[in-house]
Amino acid sequence: MKRAVGSSHGKIILIGEHSVVYGAPALAMPFHGTAISVSLRPAGNHSMIISDLYEGAVQTAPPILDNLVSLLNALRHDHEVDHYHFVIQIDSTIPIERGMGSSAALSVAFVKAFYDYLGKPLNDDTLLSYVDAAEIITHGHPSGLDARVTGYNRPLYFQRGKVDDVFVFDTPLWLLICDSGVPGNTKIAVQNVRDAYESEYPSRRQATRQAIRTLSQLTEAFKELLKETNHAQSSTDYQARIGDILNAAQRELSALQVSSPEIDAGINYLVNNGALGAKLTGGGLGGCYFAVVADPETAASLAEALTDQQLITDHWLIPFRSESTTDDARK
Repeated sequence: MKRAVGSSHGKIILIGEHSVVYGAPALAMPFHGTAISVSLRPAGNHSMIISDLYEGAVQTAPPILDNLVSLLNALRHDHEVDHYHFVIQIDSTIPIERGMGSSAALSVAFVKAFYDYLGKPLNDDTLLSYVDAAEIITHGHPSGLDARVTGYNRPLYFQRGKVDDVFVFDTPLWLLICDSGVPGNTKIAVQNVRDAYESEYPSRRQATRQAIRTLSQLTEAFKELLKETNHAQSSTDYQARIGDILNAAQRELSALQVSSPEIDAGINYLVNNGALGAKLTGGGLGGCYFAVVADPETAASLAEALTDQQLITDHWLIPFRSESTTDDARK
């Protein structure tokens, strides 16, 4: 029986979420500690989905899979194979609605599987055109960052409307990624920020726009820090500056009201007990956050404490460099 497979992975936004929607830059990297695979095989008279989230007919799939259903219909129509039906099997370790790009990764993996099934070549532009359309369904007004990090599988300095810039960096530090266990909601978070950005009240509008400008400035400063030499990166001053920027970014995200009590509690513990700095990642209103830590021993101790206090449900520890691989991810 014919079978086709497509795969993708999670992503981590290091800095610039929400401000990136308004043309500001953002830094993000693939996260191979979580991954997704989509396989297609022929079905009978109707298409089926098999996943941990839902198992059943495509026609009755829950709204959280609207992006997948839309992609299926668009791809069949565009390639004139509306009569094709599939068993769509999804195997994923990317936590849903946690800011790790699960929706974009699903779309990337599905488009790759569909083209593999048809035996047709797939270029980046075609892939991203489909994934961008699916992300609009999921998130409303996405920046396009998730689609590109998961689609290109490269660390990016991203700014909407400009050529994507692969950004490679290597530091001696460590990244502790924490899952609060509470679903976030990027669509609502993005809309709430937009409402404030365009508010009828001048004070709210100006405060929101100032937070966006500050996040943009912090992103540029963070980029420059990551470009410094290995010798500079080993200094305590460098570590302090890394932490200061991340903590400042989190304050701006809190001002935009996209943080949450569980994220704040976890971040406060991290920065008060040895982390250099910490912030949420992704849309917010729940989901994941991360800390940059000087060494893996400190990171492991922090993760254990957060787990004991029931502030996280999962965590990953990886070297803080852009070329991290699946083998680096440690739980």
